[in-house]
This record gives sequence, structure tokens and C-alpha cells, in this order.
Amino acid sequence: MTEFPLIQKTFPGGLRVVLLPREQVQTVTFMVMIGVGSRYEKPRQNGLSHFLEHMFFKGTERRPDKKAIAVEMDALGAEFNAFTSEEITSYYVKVAKENIGKGADVVADILLRSLFPAEEIERERGVIIEEIRMYTDDPARHVWHLWTQAMYGTHPLGRRVDGTEKTVSAFKRADFLSYVKAHYHTENAVVAVAGNFEIKEMQRMLEQLFRDLPVGKETFPTLAPSRKPASRANFERRATIDQTHVVVGVPGLSLLDEDRPAAEVLATLLGGGMSSRLFLRVREDHGLAYSVRTFNESYTDAGFVATQAGLRSARAAFAVQLILEEYDRLMEELVPEAELMKAKQMIRGHMMIGLEETNALALFAGTQTLLEKRVQTPMDIWHKIEAVTAEDVRQVAKRLLAPKKRALALLGPQKSAKEFEKLLA
Repeated sequence: MTEFPLIQKTFPGGLRVVLLPREQVQTVTFMVMIGVGSRYEKPRQNGLSHFLEHMFFKGTERRPDKKAIAVEMDALGAEFNAFTSEEITSYYVKVAKENIGKGADVVADILLRSLFPAEEIERERGVIIEEIRMYTDDPARHVWHLWTQAMYGTHPLGRRVDGTEKTVSAFKRADFLSYVKAHYHTENAVVAVAGNFEIKEMQRMLEQLFRDLPVGKETFPTLAPSRKPASRANFERRATIDQTHVVVGVPGLSLLDEDRPAAEVLATLLGGGMSSRLFLRVREDHGLAYSVRTFNESYTDAGFVATQAGLRSARAAFAVQLILEEYDRLMEELVPEAELMKAKQMIRGHMMIGLEETNALALFAGTQTLLEKRVQTPMDIWHKIEAVTAEDVRQVAKRLLAPKKRALALLGPQKSAKEFEKLLA
């Protein structure tokens, strides 16, 4: 892997900045990340972080409505968007390098001077309710909602990021204003800039753009529950679908856990590509699924390893049995060296390909700065992956994949989940 130019700076008020200059590209991504997401919300606030993300695009003191913002961004040929997760809300623009000043000005303006018009809140409420319904109607998305409930129950990590129709219908303008005051300030924010820009000029621009960002301390979410599933099986019947959608897995590791590299290799071995164990066994050997993937997800103090598949309903329980047998095999047997090296090289290749793009660079460095209080370069990460041994994989499998820790989310036409629950016994 090549060098990874990186400049980190903290402004006097506490705002953290990470710059990733890349002369070989012709664009710049300007990303502002706020350390707040759905796990910071009280029950009645569920969905507020996400709703607020939408409202920042509806007009500012200088750009009085959403059309003015959209027209300006379109005139730049910009990619302009935002997203909300459990722990982060991010706003970004990607523009040609000559337009970075204008693009960055819009991002700073919406975050510092948004008006949150009452009529726009009412209009956007309908949009978000339709978004909730859209993801609920998508079985491959909705089964993940069932999975997080199985993992975390009533804890905020078990709730939907987009909220519920009930909570979204109740938000008032005052809720948005108080939430911004509580979370949108200097020590709870990171600005990440990646692409072709002049470093000193960018630093001056950032100091000017964010001089009015309120000074404030970092905010913290409710701690995650103990590392066992809230429920072993979470089943929702949907008689109208042809597939059975399943997520099966276990509680995992936090962002700073030393076993994360081994867990990443484990997940890749199980379901990281078309030559992975589960893809070959569930799809290629038995033809039970189009896709089967395993994910290693980490939060600041929790995580999970989970396998997702859309399965032939008549043999869905057998497919889950095959998945769990592969979990058992990783606990019992050492991975052959050639298979281990293939998994490592897959992780390396995916990381290198992903980080060729400026949005990914900004997200990579900004997320680490915000959540881990450090930035590991791709080389740092690769050295840790490269050092993982077959015995490391077996030990982390024993730590994570024990039968008593396994849980399952199921969405399908079955009348009950008893056949699946027996597999977890």
C-alpha cells in the first residue's frame, strides 16, 4: 500500500479537522460529521436525528428556501447529500476542485443558519413517513430492523434510525431547535476534506466558515446493553412474500477491541465473497439463495457479526442449519493457510478500491476521528489484518460464535418460527 497523506488539526474552539490532500484527482469532498445519531435519542425522539438531517436542506438566512440551495448546487454540478446512522449524522458536498469554496460555503451555511420553517416540517413529515413505509415494505431492509431488535431490544440501538410513524408525526419545531443546541457544536463535530485543494487556503477557509459554530462539549449516548442478544429469535410473518429473509448471528466487538482484525477476517471467510464458505455451501452447493453475506459491524461500545440471506422458503430452516454448521466449523477447525491468505487479500483489495474515491476517503478518516479519536491509515489496518493467524480466527470464533450467543431475525410466510428456534437451542 502507498503513503496516506493526512493532516489533523484542532481549532481553538475544539472543532477537529482532518485533511486528505490528493493532487491526482480533480474533485474535492467536503464532509461535516456530527457525533449524534439514533442511539442518542430518547424513546419519544426516535427518528429525530434523521428528520433533522432532512430539515437542514430547507432554507437558511442567506438561501431562503430549498430551491435556492438546490439551484446553486446543480449549477456547480455538485453531489450534495447527507446521511444518518446510529452514531453519526454527516453532511457533504463533492465538487470539481475549482468550486470547493462555493460548495463548502453551502454546507457551512445550512448547518449554521438553517431556518427550519414550520410549513417545511409539515411537508417533510409526509416524505419521511413514506420513507419509513418504503423500507418496511422492502423485506431485505426490514429484516435488519428485526435483527437490531433481537440484538438490543428496547435500547436505542434496537430502534429504527428513521423512527416510527408515531414518533415522526409528533415532532415540533422546538424539538429540532433544542436538538441542534444539544449536539451541533465544536467538540461534537469533525470536518473531513479529501481531494485536490491547497492546504493552507483550506485551513483559512475552515476557520472562516465555522467561526460561528457554537462552542460545546462532546455528547455521549446511552451505553449499550451487556453483550448477549435481547431475544434469541425475532419473527414477523409476511404471507405475501415468496422468500424467507433471515439474519442470523451473534453480538460482536466494539470499535477499539483488539480482536477486530481477526473478526473481520472471520466474517470474510464466512460470507465475504463468491468463494466464501457460506456462498459456496448455501448458494452453489444447494441453490437455496441468490445472495448470502456475513457482516462485522462495530459501534463505539458494541457490535455484531451477522449473516443475511434471502432463502427458498420451503428449505429456509435447512439453510440456517448450514450457516450454523459453518459457524461451528470455524470454532473447531483451523482455517487452511491458503484460504486465510485469500480472505486477507480480499480485505486488502476492497479497502484499496474503496479508498480511491474522495467521498470514501473523507468518510474513512472522519469516522475514525469522531468515534475512535484516532486515524489508522490503510497501512496500519493492513498490518493488523496481515498478522491474523489461523489460531487467532479460531479463538475469536470461540469468543463470539458460541451457540448460546446466537440469535435470529426471520421475515417470511411461515406460520411460526419454531423450526428455526430449535436450531438455536
